[in-house]
Amino acid sequence: MKGINFTIIFIIAVFVIGGIAIYAYEHFRYSPYALQVDLGVVIEWLRDRHVDLVDAKLIYELTNTKLTIDKRQTPYEFALAVYPLLSIFKDNTTRLEIPLKSTDKVLPLRFKYVDGKVVVSMSECEIPVGSTILSINGYPIEDILEKYKNLYPTCENFQQVYSFVDKLLPHYPKIIDASTLQIKYQLPNSSAQRTSYIKTISFKDFQKDMHLTPVELYNLGQYTIVKINTFNISKKEDMKVVEDVFQKLSNKNGSIIFDLRYASDGDATIPSAIISRLIDEPTYLYPKLITRYRYRQVEKKQIPIEPDSARISKDVYFIVDSSCFYTPHKILLSFVATNKIGKVLTTENETSTLFSDLSFYTDEFWKILPNTRAYIVMPLSKVIVENNLEEDQIQIVNLTFNESLLFDKTAYKDWLKEFISRIK
Repeated sequence: MKGINFTIIFIIAVFVIGGIAIYAYEHFRYSPYALQVDLGVVIEWLRDRHVDLVDAKLIYELTNTKLTIDKRQTPYEFALAVYPLLSIFKDNTTRLEIPLKSTDKVLPLRFKYVDGKVVVSMSECEIPVGSTILSINGYPIEDILEKYKNLYPTCENFQQVYSFVDKLLPHYPKIIDASTLQIKYQLPNSSAQRTSYIKTISFKDFQKDMHLTPVELYNLGQYTIVKINTFNISKKEDMKVVEDVFQKLSNKNGSIIFDLRYASDGDATIPSAIISRLIDEPTYLYPKLITRYRYRQVEKKQIPIEPDSARISKDVYFIVDSSCFYTPHKILLSFVATNKIGKVLTTENETSTLFSDLSFYTDEFWKILPNTRAYIVMPLSKVIVENNLEEDQIQIVNLTFNESLLFDKTAYKDWLKEFISRIK
């Protein structure tokens, strides 16, 4: 009996001590002291690895940016707090990334930022696709964007907002630790407004139910349009879809148009696949790749892309606008400018901001922070694009693009027909 009592007491003691230890750790990891430790780790890793931290002025600015952390903060609050530090870089890459677990709660929705509005692009709830979001939990959507755009500190204002809406707005319940959100929205093609209470789903279910097909094919007479929905290849079935589409392209007559607008971020898989079918000899993915060796920058050797036997020998066009600022977009634009292959089409009259500087950063490096468990993300390399697009490679097509066209395939095809008729 005494043995049983001791065993029970021992088990209870283990659970009690374990619970106290977990509570103490959770209390400590978001304390001001722990956050200061993470801040120090951020600075040290930037100094050690960031491709631009060979510049004495930038190093001085980094080390002399003073941040005071005097209260407990969540990982997202901490990421916003380090905005003044990270914003000194202008690389469209450096940021804090907070990982999601498969059980974390997210919205059963995807969004796009179009013409200054947050529009529902995919939905697995009562809010219809094409609706415009007006407020969440009583807070105007503009206020939410203004606050959380700083999670992308090294981007320009539009790019900050666009990135947050595209990548993180579905994760808003995780950011504010909520399981149900009150969302006020305006119905598509209507002035009617509705309010719904949307329950969250697990991130694992979100990845399954809200999966984006990488590419779609539209055949319009002598033109074949490849609409790229995302550059993210998340499973082998995605790669099979891409391979099938490109095999079809090699057998097509007429011109090929790649619509790159509103494609979600990802890696270089699709750009590499496109480039391999446009070249007839081995070609580097990047015109010139600069990396860092200790405290100086050096040119990095590249393995060239080999030409694909299923070559696209027709005229090739790329439709772009201001939403085309992700690395995969820039890979394709830099290829067009450097190799003088293809033509760029845009519906925006102001092209100087789109094509004035095609250089960009790549090779993301991730390092986990000890307490918040967030990641500091930074570029290890910089792509130097010395050639600009020539005048005859750019055509402005004056045709309005309504956000509803993103979600209505019939309307999108009708718009494409009108668009094609204006190509010179």
